Amino acid sequence: MAPRGTATLWVLSAGMFMAILDTNIVNVAMPAMRAGLGASLSELAWIVDVYNLSFAGLMLSAGLLADRLGARRVFLGGLALFLLASALCGLAPTVAALVGARALQGAGAALFLPSSLALLRAAYPDAAARARAVGVFGGLVATAAAAGPVLGGIVLAPLGWRGAFLVNLPAGLLALLAGPRVLAALPARPGRGADRAGQLLGMAALGAASFALIEGPARGWLSPAVGLATLAALVSALAFVQVERRGAAPMIPARLFADPALGGANWVGFVIGAAYFGCLFLLSLYLQQGLCMTPLHTGLSLLPLALCLTAGNVIAGRLLPRLGARRQIAAGLALAALGYLLCALATLHGGLAALLAAMLPLAAGTALAIAPMTATVLERAPSDLAGTASAVLNATRQVGALAGTAGAAAILAIAIGAGGDAGAALRLGACAAALLSVAGIAGALRIGARPH
Repeated sequence: MAPRGTATLWVLSAGMFMAILDTNIVNVAMPAMRAGLGASLSELAWIVDVYNLSFAGLMLSAGLLADRLGARRVFLGGLALFLLASALCGLAPTVAALVGARALQGAGAALFLPSSLALLRAAYPDAAARARAVGVFGGLVATAAAAGPVLGGIVLAPLGWRGAFLVNLPAGLLALLAGPRVLAALPARPGRGADRAGQLLGMAALGAASFALIEGPARGWLSPAVGLATLAALVSALAFVQVERRGAAPMIPARLFADPALGGANWVGFVIGAAYFGCLFLLSLYLQQGLCMTPLHTGLSLLPLALCLTAGNVIAGRLLPRLGARRQIAAGLALAALGYLLCALATLHGGLAALLAAMLPLAAGTALAIAPMTATVLERAPSDLAGTASAVLNATRQVGALAGTAGAAAILAIAIGAGGDAGAALRLGACAAALLSVAGIAGALRIGARPH
């Protein structure tokens, strides 16, 4: 890899690492936040999911901004906003202030993340070098997905729950200072207008669906508020589809999905996000409540997951030219499904040792699928829609994380309401994640096809 390309890779990876890290670093801190802020279970779910909500909901508009204003400018602006919001999260005096700062943090991540793949594509014009870079990039992303609970457990002891947010500042400031020097100034393409109706409808659909999933267990699934939220989510989603089909400047241009491989890659992204983050939410709680671990021990217990994800993604980038995206994603999702099922069985008979063993196929399979999924979008997206294609993929992944985490919170509430515990919730959630992973193979089968 060229020196400038390597520097670009590390700056982009620092931003991506923090953005993904903050989807789940709060998982280990939830008991401490509940005690320190007096938060209820539904408020804890909002602290986790409002980040995913603003992250996913604003991602598509951020991709449009990256295409219109230039990827470097949008990346650096979003990174600055993210760091400011991280500081506000760490200083938040109340649950309401923390939820608001988390929403702002998600907005910052939504701004800089879509620009990352466009800048990575420009830094590595050679396809083979780009595949290796994607492997490293994906490895760091996957590490962040697993390292959230690990770092959360480590920083909780000296800094309390606030350290889960303040940990972003040192690396983020370095990336912000280095960015103007190493990132390429890609030309802006101001031809497309803003799709305000699509943006509002997309946010309304996601927000209403999140409300229904998070508040359903507490208010009752048949309560008027939950029923109205469900109806609003369905109506907004249908209206969003119609606006995107008929709009003059849609957030998701129709020609972006003329290639079936891009639709398949996005479905795989949703599946990975929902299965992995939903299961990790329940796994963190099970280790603390079911196996009575401290936050530090919980984080250290998840370290093998982080290491396997990192190594697996680097290897996945090197395997991709030999196996091809379709076969590698299908094999990875099948292996991940096996890992989720083993996690469910471990809560019945095996204890911690069996749980650690189950993490290996789960992590390896997820890692195998991430690199070819990302590479498919980089290779097959039209060059003038690189930022938008990146935004769609990342938005899809964050919608998956949003749905997975909200679904996991609902599963937890249902299990406890039925007299179960965190172990029962993890069994249900892990089985659901296994089914999702198998369903994701359908997306992999579309990746081999070329547009007509």
